[in-house]
Amino acid sequence: MGRKDELAGLRELLRADDRRTSVVVLAGDGGVGKSRLAAEVAETAEDDEWTVARGRAYPVETGVPYALFADAFLPIMREMDAAKLTVLSRGGEAELRRLFPALGGGEGFVDASGDPDEFRTRLMWNFTEFLKSYARRSPLLCVLEDLQWADGSSLELLHFIARQVGGHPVLILCTCNDAEQDRSSQLVQIERSLVSLGAGEIRQLAPLTQEQVTELLNRTFDVDRAVIREFSALLYGWTRGNAFFLEEILKSMVSSGRLVRENGVWVGWDDVDFSLPGSIRDAILGRIASLSVEAQAVLELAAVVGARARYPVLASLSGLDEPALLAALEELCHHRVLDERMEDDVIVYVFSHPLVRQTLYDQLGLQRARMLHGRVAEAMEAVHGAHALEHADELAYHFTRTDSTGLRAKATAYLTAAGRRALDRRADQEAADYLRTALEHARADPLTDPGTVAGLVALLARARQHEGDFEGAVELWSDALERTPPERPEYLDICRALGMAHFWCGRHDEAHRRLDQGLEAAKAAGAAAALVRLRVAKGHCLHEVGRGSDALETVLPALPLAEGLSDAGATARVHRALALLYVWIGPPEKAHEHGRKAIELARQVEDVSIEFWARWGLAVLVGMRGETGRMQEAIEQITELADRSRSPVLRLWTAEMEIELAYGRGDWDSGIALGEQAIGLARDLHQRTLLPRLLVWTSQFYLGRGELDRARELIDEAVDISGLDATSGPVDVHQVVPAAIGLAHYLVGIGDYAGAIDTAEKGLRIAEGTGYTLWAVHRLLPVMAEACLWAGEIDRAGEVGGRLRTHAATLDHKLGLAWADACDALVCWKQGDPEGAVDLMRRASESLEEIPMIPYAARIRRQLAGRLLDIGAKEAAVSELKRVHDTCVRLGAGPELDKTRMMFREAGHTAPPKGMGEGLAGLTERETEVAILTAGRLTNEEIGERLGIARRTASTHLSKIYKKLGIGSRGELADLVREAGLLGH
Repeated sequence: MGRKDELAGLRELLRADDRRTSVVVLAGDGGVGKSRLAAEVAETAEDDEWTVARGRAYPVETGVPYALFADAFLPIMREMDAAKLTVLSRGGEAELRRLFPALGGGEGFVDASGDPDEFRTRLMWNFTEFLKSYARRSPLLCVLEDLQWADGSSLELLHFIARQVGGHPVLILCTCNDAEQDRSSQLVQIERSLVSLGAGEIRQLAPLTQEQVTELLNRTFDVDRAVIREFSALLYGWTRGNAFFLEEILKSMVSSGRLVRENGVWVGWDDVDFSLPGSIRDAILGRIASLSVEAQAVLELAAVVGARARYPVLASLSGLDEPALLAALEELCHHRVLDERMEDDVIVYVFSHPLVRQTLYDQLGLQRARMLHGRVAEAMEAVHGAHALEHADELAYHFTRTDSTGLRAKATAYLTAAGRRALDRRADQEAADYLRTALEHARADPLTDPGTVAGLVALLARARQHEGDFEGAVELWSDALERTPPERPEYLDICRALGMAHFWCGRHDEAHRRLDQGLEAAKAAGAAAALVRLRVAKGHCLHEVGRGSDALETVLPALPLAEGLSDAGATARVHRALALLYVWIGPPEKAHEHGRKAIELARQVEDVSIEFWARWGLAVLVGMRGETGRMQEAIEQITELADRSRSPVLRLWTAEMEIELAYGRGDWDSGIALGEQAIGLARDLHQRTLLPRLLVWTSQFYLGRGELDRARELIDEAVDISGLDATSGPVDVHQVVPAAIGLAHYLVGIGDYAGAIDTAEKGLRIAEGTGYTLWAVHRLLPVMAEACLWAGEIDRAGEVGGRLRTHAATLDHKLGLAWADACDALVCWKQGDPEGAVDLMRRASESLEEIPMIPYAARIRRQLAGRLLDIGAKEAAVSELKRVHDTCVRLGAGPELDKTRMMFREAGHTAPPKGMGEGLAGLTERETEVAILTAGRLTNEEIGERLGIARRTASTHLSKIYKKLGIGSRGELADLVREAGLLGH
């Protein structure tokens, strides 16, 4: 009633082919009709053969991680056999079981990283992939009720899913009570974020109008409008059109006999002098007052238990014999106060509306509520028996709400257990809330053991650290350190944790002081294992701020210590740390030596994390040295490890290498598609360490194609994130130097050579000043040399080339040596020796092609053609220009292509056709594939799935095709493809 437009809009959204919105929130006052509208939409979806998952958040479960999604999807998952779950999760059933422990199992879960963000992201990613797979078989509508009471992890998961399922047949329909929403700042932030991203909508529901109230009475009681006109006005004035309030009043009037059916006609409309309930609360209490004493007593207990109560718990609490209890429950269900259902083979009673439960609970009074919570807690504990800790969340909820001194210790115990369980699932917000409350209870109880308090402080510090609240973690770790005697084993772990927390706060001197404090204590105690961990931690801190030599000096002594422990895992971690250090500061043979050892030991202990990062470091080394054949093999190996660990974060780190490889090989279409996809995912996963590099490497494709606006957009973001323009404080070498590379290349591209030199110098001061010479060789010195050449600073260009050759020789960097040859050749030409430059340019271009680094080789060959023209070798020059022209056309390198065509004119020779052909023949290979699939009536999403690219990338290709062919629709494109005889290829 009164929701025609809202229902039509939601049905239209269900049936949309290209739906961008993933989440719709129905917002309004309690009782306004949000759940009724959601139910109608769900019925429509089921009629259209959608699968509907239904979940509801409850006030009792606001601290239970992922409770909202568990409520919605556990029934669906439990109906699947193991094989189907494996197929739909693409092998990620272990992650699903970790996310939802009630599924049971969880064996086979591989923790590929000690990073809590990576862990949490992997769980959410795999669940999202499960939803996509499920939706491909059957469109999926997920109805999530009472979002205002959702736990923080469920809200975070909702935000994650919404950003990932766009374009898939997945719609999440939520309801939210405006009056309660303000209690959750996280919910407000998430709603705003989804709306700003275009992934979510807020649809506000208004109360019914007076006319709609009249229509409601007319249709429900089949009574003439003229008869109920005055009654309807009074009813509207009292309820202001709130649907639930209307329903409660009408039920009450029928049950009290004020409205009665006589001779087939409802009467009582003319009696308008009676007093109506003044609020929803009064209406609910008035209706409940008509129930039996036993039913009211059971209902009161159910309200304390929560929004849903298991029959065994009610039986234990009520004191009634079974016949009397069943009679009371039947009465409550008959009057639709409670609904009966089956969950996990147990009968459960659920309040028909959250307002009913809330009203009853608010009536109890503080002292009675505390007493009843104590009874409920003990009854639940008895019912769960040996499995009580598996229900620590709900037991903690009730034990903490009683004032019985005898139950304080249990409150602390269950809060701690709930906090530990939440930490285990990286539900850090919930873990922090549980552990903070546990600590408050423990400190308030004089009987609490001091060791318990110290342990809780450490657990809470870890939760705060996982949340990113490093200042809060520092405070707690400092407290834990003061409470822990130096002779205790945990003292050393606390020193390490405190040092790392200070490091993440940017207080590097204090970080080193705390780590050194731990090292001294570990030496005094002869704790070799702790010494290893502390040395690796300190080495990591030094490495991150560019103090590679100091890091090496710190980590090296950990190796004999780890080997002396006969601990393969610890030894593997030291080898991995050393391998990553040697990758950046050399010599490369040391990186290979430690990397191979780390891999060997990681396989022994089956540690995917160690093996991945060791192999990743070696892949970086061979890639940046220009050994692209070995790089391809290394990428395949680390991709397999990332896939095995089912980690989207680790997969991003492999994507970075694939992007650079695509650039060098000249596969620019694939490189752009992969780069844009990786950038989007890195933003979604908050990967700020990797994001600047992805932005820079992707910008190089756009720069090469002359799309300067997009290139600058990406580079500006990289500069901002990396802190390249920061004037003080430590820097992350692995973010700042790539940002400098990208900006310098852009400035060369627009002819700002002075700016490029300044930017490159800034990057070089960091790279060379910290000993990270691999970054200096990797594009930074080459772009510096190029900027100097075009700026006319020939001697300086020669000096830069010399530095490049020196570093490249030290690192055995084949690509660096080829770039040094190119620099020498250009300097030779600029110094007035074109004949001498010819041989050097030919050697440099051949070396670059062999690696391959196709774009740079083409640029050198164009310069070679110019020098051949200088010395009168016109035929040889034209031959070189043709090679360059073909390469530029294939790459789509517009600026370089224009320069090449100009040189044809200077040589008095007609340039080849600018495109590889007219019409469809002028499309790239990937564009041709997209055109054929489009003509085959595939959607952008289906094209993306067929070609392994993002839907947005498919759309970008289609836009370029339209522009090249001068057309504006899919129909025109299909006609051209059919005329060319390409359909079916």
